[in-house]
Amino acid sequence: MSFQLSILKILAGHPHGRASIEVVKQHLAIYYSSGPEWPARMKRIASRVPQLDIFGQRLIVREAGCWIITDEGRKTLEGLELLDLGAMQGQVGREIAHDPEDE
Repeated sequence: MSFQLSILKILAGHPHGRASIEVVKQHLAIYYSSGPEWPARMKRIASRVPQLDIFGQRLIVREAGCWIITDEGRKTLEGLELLDLGAMQGQVGREIAHDPEDE
């Protein structure tokens, strides 16, 4: 599922939410070979939507030679990123509140 989430993210960052399949593949190769941060983030976010199906849920549509993110795909991605941001802020807040230097 994290792979599908990455595709949503890639398309959302392209003009008109559209990219050729080749461009999507290039971005995926870069993201997944650039270190552990991207895969870890995508896996963490994707864990919130184990039933994610970008094509079945019409979050992405296929057109000759390219994929296009739909409005629903953008909304889904935005919601997931907001959830993740909130969770990360909560985690940082808990870590600060429990700082061992204060003891």
